[in-house]
Amino acid sequence: MPDGNDFIRMTARFSGGAMDYFVAGTGPDVVCVHGASGFAIRAVALRLRQRFRVWLPILPGYEGTPLIDGVNSVSDLAGLLAEFIDVQIGRRCELMGHAMGARVAAWLAILHPAKVEQLVLMAPGALRPAGAPALDASPEAVLRQWYAHPDRRPPETRSAAVLESDAAAARRYGTGPARDEALLARLPEIAALTLILGGSKDPRAPAEAVQAVKSVLPRSNLIYIYDAAHMLEVDQPARVANLVEDF
Repeated sequence: MPDGNDFIRMTARFSGGAMDYFVAGTGPDVVCVHGASGFAIRAVALRLRQRFRVWLPILPGYEGTPLIDGVNSVSDLAGLLAEFIDVQIGRRCELMGHAMGARVAAWLAILHPAKVEQLVLMAPGALRPAGAPALDASPEAVLRQWYAHPDRRPPETRSAAVLESDAAAARRYGTGPARDEALLARLPEIAALTLILGGSKDPRAPAEAVQAVKSVLPRSNLIYIYDAAHMLEVDQPARVANLVEDF
């Protein structure tokens, strides 16, 4: 179980199933969407809860939670989170996501623009340049892709069953550094003011990928996080939290 501090775990119920989430704080609403690697309560959420009401949904299948019939893709997750915003919040909100979660957030802003006030895309996944060579899949290389500072990783507390649940959920929704052509084609539809954050040492969401996002979003700012790989919040927690809070 993640260390929730003052976050409270609850369950949202929909016509097709249920989804667990954590919530804390008071103020304007912020929904944070985790990536394919799994759910965690990290620096940005901990900082924002001091000034905002922060919602942390656990995507179905992660943390051993039940799947939801008909929710099989990143765009399906966007539809589910749009329903979550309607049921739990009832008004437009700030939205942010990391890696696969950034894809979900982007699709939500495209398909349900009336629900999104501002948007933060951290190390958006599946947007590597066409023709880019495949990334090294060895454990040592993957570790370097995810962390510029592996020593800053929190200890792994998930059970073997939860790790397998998380991996199965990632496979279900489609993850990895492949190129999401459908999303790229529709990114210009995003009207929300958007902050794009990229890691200076991130080969999974490299400079070319985040620049491609910036180039088609007229109301966007791109900032690189120095000395950070794919897990921006782990490598540089204070820098990322400061930027998101200011935005």
